[in-house]
Amino acid sequence: MPGTPNFPNRILYHGDNLDFLRGMNSETVHLIATDPPFNKNKDFHATPDSLAAGAKFEDRWSWRKHLHDDWLNSISNDYPDVWQVIMAAKNVWGNDMGAFLCWLGVRLLEMHRILRNDGSLYLHIDHSAHAWTKCLLDAIFGRKHFRNEIVWWYKNASRGKKRFANAHDTILWYSKNATVYRFNRNDVLVPFESGMTEWRYSRGGQAGQEPPKGKTPDDVILMPSLNTMDKERTGYPTQKPLALYERIIKASSNPGDIVLDPFCGCATTPVSAERLGRKWVGMDIWDSAYATVIKRMTDYNLLAPEKKPVKRAASQPFAHGQIVYETVPPTRTDRGETAALPLATPSRGRGKGKSYPAPRSQHAQLLTDTGAFCQGCGQDYSFDPRVLEVDHRQPKADGGTDAYENLTLLCPPCNKEKRDRLTLTGLQEFNRKNGHLKAGNEGNIRHGRAGGQGGRRSRRR
Repeated sequence: MPGTPNFPNRILYHGDNLDFLRGMNSETVHLIATDPPFNKNKDFHATPDSLAAGAKFEDRWSWRKHLHDDWLNSISNDYPDVWQVIMAAKNVWGNDMGAFLCWLGVRLLEMHRILRNDGSLYLHIDHSAHAWTKCLLDAIFGRKHFRNEIVWWYKNASRGKKRFANAHDTILWYSKNATVYRFNRNDVLVPFESGMTEWRYSRGGQAGQEPPKGKTPDDVILMPSLNTMDKERTGYPTQKPLALYERIIKASSNPGDIVLDPFCGCATTPVSAERLGRKWVGMDIWDSAYATVIKRMTDYNLLAPEKKPVKRAASQPFAHGQIVYETVPPTRTDRGETAALPLATPSRGRGKGKSYPAPRSQHAQLLTDTGAFCQGCGQDYSFDPRVLEVDHRQPKADGGTDAYENLTLLCPPCNKEKRDRLTLTGLQEFNRKNGHLKAGNEGNIRHGRAGGQGGRRSRRR
């Protein structure tokens, strides 16, 4: 069942989007269309004397500077597949890529949670981190939930002397459900090319009704980027065309659906959503994001001037006060579940996927790697390690598997409390709030931050 939104339509959240995402109720958003940083290792600045004057952001990432312990602990404890992607990128590419994926990953986990079961995510990225981001999304959404890799070919790129020109970005489309999701083919049909045979595309109309003409769009979109003279241009350093995001919104949402952009910048997604009759939620850390939303909505005759509010009607601009500005995260009114990923539990049958040893048989190896400590409350059971029970970091009910990376050791009371309703991090937070995880026992919890079994052993020596 879809969740109940605990946020209004037409709201701009100003601040770190992770806090706002964590505050949104689960399964409330139909579509997320967003353009996050790309890990390009450079600084971006807006055009001076423009609407976005003063806008700047640093697209550089540091493992020590930008990451928080709760991100590392939550991912390493509860989402081992996601953690493996991050650590692979860190080891192969470098700390900056690992830091970027961890920063993005905690946000994507929340985006996955708040999407409705029939919802979709369109994530805009370029060559800088495309390959690793695709792996990260496969780990979070599941590779069978990947729908398309859409190429935006803007063509007007500078020509390199020692390489081919970088003339495209990539948009990765994932659906929350592998089979049930929106794709409004008729709303995004493109004109037939000269000489194309129309009957191949126009069959199947209802009796007495002419079927729509056109063909399903290709996964390559030829659309110029915005030049400095374009009337859409705000001066924002990474602005994207409205037409590009309107095609996405038309394809994977219906009028009245909720569209979210956690990195809304100069308001391209909110404006596109409003023009198409969708509800929208925007988030951005830029101080002028709200003013830019107001200005662009007014410029496109979507918002009445502030001193002349009008009653909303189908053909009239909406009133100025109907765009909400907020700096405080919403308060969740659902049960507050963590993000459950679609990880299929492998069959043990031959030829039917991975087969893992029975969890109990991993008891001795876990003792070697984590020590004789309960990983829920940190209590020392070295006097009799047989008391500790093997359990799953991410419950099997939420898609966790019997893979070694998803196993941990718990004392009987913690195992009983955790059951199949809490992740390991959730159990630790429960114990911490209720005084069961004492300060002296915190050091007995092995978060696996260095990655792999060897990392856990090395910290114990």
